[in-house]
Amino acid sequence: MIAKLWRYAYGGAKIMALKSYLLSPDDYHYLLRARNLEDLVGYLRTTAYGPTLSGWDWHRSDAEAELSRRLYGNLAQVFLKVRRGLKPRESRFLDLLVYRLVAENLKVVLRALNLRLDPDRAAARLLPLADLSTLVFPAMLRQESIPRLVDSLAHTVWGPPLAKGLSRFEREANLFPLEMSLDLFVYASLWQGLEGLSRADRRIAAGILGALIDITNITWTGRFRDLYNFPPEETYQYLLEAGSFVRPGARHDLAFAADTGEMILRLPRAGYRELLQGAGDRAEVETRLRQHWMATLSKSLARPPFQIGLPITFLFFKKLELDNLITLITGMLLDLPSERVAPWLWRRAAGGGHV
Repeated sequence: MIAKLWRYAYGGAKIMALKSYLLSPDDYHYLLRARNLEDLVGYLRTTAYGPTLSGWDWHRSDAEAELSRRLYGNLAQVFLKVRRGLKPRESRFLDLLVYRLVAENLKVVLRALNLRLDPDRAAARLLPLADLSTLVFPAMLRQESIPRLVDSLAHTVWGPPLAKGLSRFEREANLFPLEMSLDLFVYASLWQGLEGLSRADRRIAAGILGALIDITNITWTGRFRDLYNFPPEETYQYLLEAGSFVRPGARHDLAFAADTGEMILRLPRAGYRELLQGAGDRAEVETRLRQHWMATLSKSLARPPFQIGLPITFLFFKKLELDNLITLITGMLLDLPSERVAPWLWRRAAGGGHV
């Protein structure tokens, strides 16, 4: 216990202070009832997001892209504060969480090169990760082609996964294999990174990441089957070898299920079968999985603060909060009624739970 206090006393206190700045249920109550965008943004400027939104002009043609840049710039600064409060072993593991954001920027670059977009205009879609990654994304946008980009990244950790998907991209002129290679690499890196933690922290982090990976596998399988009509053999190739799906048989059962009902019956854990029992379609499955993810994070956040689950959970909550703000503001820009926007929000309920 003393060792845990030593490793997490300062970082835990810092994160608990940052956690107090997350939006409250009362904040969401007001935001969902804002009459217009001016009211919504005006209220947000009274919260911790005031400096982030200062000067943001929603009348500009690139308002949504600028909003994303500002919010993710805020996330980057929060991440740095969290990381500075941790010991080297734990901060190295947190660095792997940044891979998810780096992969998103690499997808922006791939799409821009594939469509031959103007580099300066495409750069407006990049997340501001200069403080979190050594990669120079604006320069990548000026590469002559996707093969040249992949070659330029050969010396980085991103070279092998991109090279793996390149041949299929060149055959099919489809970015999907390249983008999926990035996603598979990100999740594999997180799962493998657990080995660098202490035994106690490894168990806690594996519980959080295992739930995320399980949810991702189940969600991807439903979408690949119902939206993209992938054959089971192709779906199997894209499933994550982690969480409850380490065994090839578990991934095979998931990929080769004929429909939603059969997929639920074939899930490897009784808890998931009970959670999804009676779900009639993919949308209902995803709704219940969202609730399960929030329950997992809430349970982690209720633990004593002297463990790796606190920074991981806080950063996941912070990312979901950004998703909420983008959803709220985009809904207002599109004149969507709040009852259509509310179901897509991740919200904390009174008492610290989430709905």
